[in-house]
Amino acid sequence: MHIERPNAKELSPEEVQHLEKLRTVVKTALEDGTLSDYEIDHIKSLVWADGKVTYEELRIIHETTQSIMGDEVPPIEWRSNS
Repeated sequence: MHIERPNAKELSPEEVQHLEKLRTVVKTALEDGTLSDYEIDHIKSLVWADGKVTYEELRIIHETTQSIMGDEVPPIEWRSNS
């Protein structure tokens, strides 16, 4: 399904670079099929670095996850905080 966003502004080179870094981090995190607390925190820190979550960031995370995991939800590796 194609979604059009007529009011969306063109991304700056910095935003494109940020999204590519986010894609790489998500891809690397999912290589073993599991997300650790560290990997989740790393992804969150990239997304929230500018104090907001954008549509493009969510799209990158979703598309990358789906391309690697399909419709499966990646399991979270639970570890004790101690």
